[in-house]
Amino acid sequence: MIKHFFSIALFVMVMFPVPSSARMAERMADPTGRVDSYFSDNGVYEVAISYGRHLASWSLKKNGIKQWSEPLTAEPGAAAVSDNGQTITLPLWGWRDEGGSSGIAVYDSTGHLVREILYRGERGDEMLRWVRQTTVSPDGNSVAIGQSGKKQASVALFDAAEGRLIWETSAGFPELECVRVAANGDYTLAATRQSGSSDMEFVLFDKRGTVIWKKQKAKN
Repeated sequence: MIKHFFSIALFVMVMFPVPSSARMAERMADPTGRVDSYFSDNGVYEVAISYGRHLASWSLKKNGIKQWSEPLTAEPGAAAVSDNGQTITLPLWGWRDEGGSSGIAVYDSTGHLVREILYRGERGDEMLRWVRQTTVSPDGNSVAIGQSGKKQASVALFDAAEGRLIWETSAGFPELECVRVAANGDYTLAATRQSGSSDMEFVLFDKRGTVIWKKQKAKN
Protein backbone atom coordinates (compact mmCIF):
# COMPACT_ATOMS: atom_id res chain seq x y z
CA MET A 1 0.00 0.00 0.00
CA ILE A 2 2.77 2.45 0.96
CA LYS A 3 4.74 1.49 -2.15
CA HIS A 4 1.68 2.12 -4.28
CA PHE A 5 1.18 5.56 -2.67
CA PHE A 6 4.74 6.68 -3.43
CA SER A 7 4.44 5.44 -7.01
CA ILE A 8 1.36 7.62 -7.48
CA ALA A 9 3.04 10.59 -5.79
CA LEU A 10 6.10 10.29 -8.04
CA PHE A 11 3.88 10.10 -11.12
CA VAL A 12 2.02 13.28 -10.09
CA MET A 13 5.28 15.15 -9.45
CA VAL A 14 6.69 14.19 -12.84
CA MET A 15 3.55 14.85 -14.84
CA PHE A 16 2.44 17.98 -12.94
CA PRO A 17 5.56 19.77 -11.62
CA VAL A 18 5.08 22.53 -9.07
CA PRO A 19 5.50 25.94 -10.74
CA SER A 20 8.70 27.75 -9.79
CA SER A 21 6.65 30.68 -8.45
CA ALA A 22 5.17 28.35 -5.85
CA ARG A 23 8.60 27.11 -4.77
CA MET A 24 10.18 30.53 -4.41
CA ALA A 25 8.66 34.01 -4.52
CA GLU A 26 10.38 36.03 -7.23
CA ARG A 27 10.65 39.78 -7.58
CA MET A 28 8.45 41.12 -10.36
CA ALA A 29 10.23 42.58 -13.39
CA ASP A 30 10.86 46.31 -13.38
CA PRO A 31 8.18 47.94 -15.55
CA THR A 32 9.56 49.54 -18.70
CA GLY A 33 9.21 53.32 -18.67
CA ARG A 34 9.10 53.69 -14.88
CA VAL A 35 11.25 56.41 -13.33
CA ASP A 36 12.25 56.40 -9.65
CA SER A 37 13.55 59.69 -8.20
CA TYR A 38 15.64 60.18 -5.07
CA PHE A 39 16.43 63.62 -3.67
CA SER A 40 19.10 65.07 -1.41
CA ASP A 41 17.82 66.28 1.96
CA ASN A 42 18.01 69.91 0.82
CA GLY A 43 16.09 69.12 -2.39
CA VAL A 44 18.84 70.49 -4.66
CA TYR A 45 19.97 67.22 -6.24
CA GLU A 46 17.86 64.48 -7.81
CA VAL A 47 19.03 61.03 -8.84
CA ALA A 48 16.58 59.52 -11.32
CA ILE A 49 16.63 55.85 -12.34
CA SER A 50 14.78 55.05 -15.57
CA TYR A 51 13.83 51.49 -16.47
CA GLY A 52 14.26 50.67 -20.14
CA ARG A 53 13.35 47.58 -22.09
CA HIS A 54 16.64 45.81 -21.38
CA LEU A 55 18.81 48.07 -19.22
CA ALA A 56 18.19 50.87 -16.77
CA SER A 57 19.77 54.31 -16.98
CA TRP A 58 20.33 56.98 -14.39
CA SER A 59 20.89 60.71 -14.24
CA LEU A 60 21.74 63.51 -11.85
CA LYS A 61 19.90 66.83 -11.80
CA LYS A 62 20.81 69.98 -9.89
CA ASN A 63 17.87 72.33 -9.30
CA GLY A 64 16.05 70.53 -12.09
CA ILE A 65 18.90 70.88 -14.62
CA LYS A 66 20.40 67.62 -15.84
CA GLN A 67 24.12 67.30 -15.08
CA TRP A 68 24.62 63.90 -16.73
CA SER A 69 22.80 60.78 -17.85
CA GLU A 70 24.39 57.33 -18.25
CA PRO A 71 23.42 53.67 -18.67
CA LEU A 72 23.24 51.95 -15.30
CA THR A 73 25.26 48.75 -15.54
CA ALA A 74 24.65 47.84 -11.87
CA GLU A 75 21.31 46.54 -10.62
CA PRO A 76 19.08 49.51 -9.77
CA GLY A 77 17.94 50.26 -6.24
CA ALA A 78 17.12 53.06 -3.84
CA ALA A 79 19.74 55.78 -4.36
CA ALA A 80 20.93 58.41 -1.89
CA VAL A 81 22.76 61.66 -2.65
CA SER A 82 24.47 64.23 -0.46
CA ASP A 83 23.38 67.88 -0.24
CA ASN A 84 26.47 68.96 -2.20
CA GLY A 85 26.00 66.30 -4.88
CA GLN A 86 29.50 64.91 -4.31
CA THR A 87 28.47 61.47 -3.07
CA ILE A 88 25.85 59.10 -4.48
CA THR A 89 25.10 55.61 -3.23
CA LEU A 90 23.33 52.54 -4.54
CA PRO A 91 22.81 49.18 -2.82
CA LEU A 92 25.08 46.28 -3.71
CA TRP A 93 22.53 43.54 -4.12
CA GLY A 94 23.25 40.12 -2.73
CA TRP A 95 19.65 38.90 -2.96
CA ARG A 96 17.64 41.59 -4.68
CA ASP A 97 14.50 39.45 -5.06
CA GLU A 98 14.22 39.34 -1.27
CA GLY A 99 15.67 42.79 -0.55
CA GLY A 100 19.00 41.62 0.85
CA SER A 101 22.02 43.82 0.05
CA SER A 102 25.66 42.90 0.55
CA GLY A 103 26.95 46.47 0.82
CA ILE A 104 26.98 50.00 -0.54
CA ALA A 105 28.29 51.20 -3.90
CA VAL A 106 29.70 54.74 -3.57
CA TYR A 107 29.82 56.99 -6.64
CA ASP A 108 31.21 60.48 -7.18
CA SER A 109 29.39 63.51 -8.59
CA THR A 110 29.96 62.30 -12.17
CA GLY A 111 28.42 58.90 -11.58
CA HIS A 112 31.70 56.97 -11.55
CA LEU A 113 32.16 54.17 -9.01
CA VAL A 114 34.61 55.18 -6.28
CA ARG A 115 34.45 52.18 -3.92
CA GLU A 116 32.34 49.39 -2.57
CA ILE A 117 31.58 49.08 1.14
CA LEU A 118 30.82 45.47 2.04
CA TYR A 119 28.75 44.51 5.07
CA ARG A 120 30.60 42.21 7.43
CA GLY A 121 29.72 40.28 10.57
CA GLU A 122 31.56 40.24 13.88
CA ARG A 123 34.08 37.71 12.52
CA GLY A 124 34.77 39.79 9.42
CA ASP A 125 32.83 37.53 7.07
CA GLU A 126 30.60 39.06 4.41
CA MET A 127 26.90 39.15 5.18
CA LEU A 128 23.57 40.36 3.81
CA ARG A 129 21.53 43.12 5.40
CA TRP A 130 17.88 44.03 4.85
CA VAL A 131 18.40 47.79 4.89
CA ARG A 132 15.34 49.98 5.37
CA GLN A 133 17.07 53.25 4.45
CA THR A 134 20.47 54.57 3.37
CA THR A 135 21.35 58.25 3.80
CA VAL A 136 24.42 60.37 3.07
CA SER A 137 25.64 63.26 5.20
CA PRO A 138 25.33 66.77 3.67
CA ASP A 139 29.09 66.93 3.01
CA GLY A 140 29.14 63.43 1.50
CA ASN A 141 31.72 62.11 3.98
CA SER A 142 29.48 59.70 5.92
CA VAL A 143 26.89 57.10 5.00
CA ALA A 144 24.34 55.77 7.49
CA ILE A 145 22.07 52.76 7.12
CA GLY A 146 19.05 51.80 9.20
CA GLN A 147 17.40 48.42 9.66
CA SER A 148 14.33 47.14 11.44
CA GLY A 149 14.79 44.42 14.06
CA LYS A 150 12.83 42.03 16.27
CA LYS A 151 13.43 43.99 19.48
CA GLN A 152 15.04 47.25 18.32
CA ALA A 153 16.01 49.00 15.12
CA SER A 154 19.71 49.17 14.28
CA VAL A 155 21.83 51.96 12.82
CA ALA A 156 25.35 51.84 11.36
CA LEU A 157 27.63 54.66 10.23
CA PHE A 158 30.36 54.29 7.58
CA ASP A 159 33.19 56.52 6.42
CA ALA A 160 32.44 57.16 2.74
CA ALA A 161 36.05 58.03 1.87
CA GLU A 162 37.68 54.99 3.49
CA GLY A 163 34.76 52.58 3.40
CA ARG A 164 35.23 51.57 7.04
CA LEU A 165 32.55 50.98 9.63
CA ILE A 166 32.67 53.75 12.28
CA TRP A 167 30.01 52.39 14.63
CA GLU A 168 26.93 50.22 14.78
CA THR A 169 24.30 49.92 17.49
CA SER A 170 20.68 49.05 18.27
CA ALA A 171 18.21 51.54 19.75
CA GLY A 172 14.61 52.66 19.71
CA PHE A 173 11.54 50.66 18.72
CA PRO A 174 11.74 47.69 16.29
CA GLU A 175 10.57 49.41 13.09
CA LEU A 176 12.97 51.93 11.53
CA GLU A 177 11.12 54.76 9.80
CA CYS A 178 13.90 57.21 8.92
CA VAL A 179 17.58 57.96 9.56
CA ARG A 180 19.52 61.19 8.99
CA VAL A 181 23.19 62.03 9.50
CA ALA A 182 24.84 65.44 10.02
CA ALA A 183 28.06 66.76 8.46
CA ASN A 184 31.15 64.68 9.25
CA GLY A 185 28.93 62.15 11.00
CA ASP A 186 28.86 64.28 14.15
CA TYR A 187 25.23 63.36 14.82
CA THR A 188 22.88 60.67 13.54
CA LEU A 189 19.14 60.73 14.16
CA ALA A 190 16.89 57.68 13.90
CA ALA A 191 13.09 57.69 13.92
CA THR A 192 11.65 54.34 15.00
CA ARG A 193 8.13 52.98 15.44
CA GLN A 194 6.60 50.35 17.67
CA SER A 195 5.42 47.31 15.72
CA GLY A 196 1.69 47.40 15.06
CA SER A 197 1.13 50.91 16.47
CA SER A 198 1.83 54.57 15.81
CA ASP A 199 3.99 55.00 18.92
CA MET A 200 7.43 56.34 17.98
CA GLU A 201 10.84 56.82 19.56
CA PHE A 202 13.44 59.25 18.27
CA VAL A 203 17.11 58.57 19.09
CA LEU A 204 20.09 60.88 18.60
CA PHE A 205 23.64 59.47 18.46
CA ASP A 206 26.97 61.28 18.64
CA LYS A 207 29.96 60.59 16.37
CA ARG A 208 30.88 57.50 18.44
CA GLY A 209 27.41 55.98 18.28
CA THR A 210 26.56 56.86 21.87
CA VAL A 211 22.93 57.77 22.57
CA ILE A 212 22.85 61.40 23.75
CA TRP A 213 19.11 62.05 23.51
CA LYS A 214 15.91 60.11 22.98
CA LYS A 215 12.21 60.81 23.16
CA GLN A 216 9.09 58.68 22.86
CA LYS A 217 5.79 59.99 21.49
CA ALA A 218 2.58 57.99 21.75
CA LYS A 219 0.32 57.91 18.68
CA ASN A 220 2.72 60.13 16.75
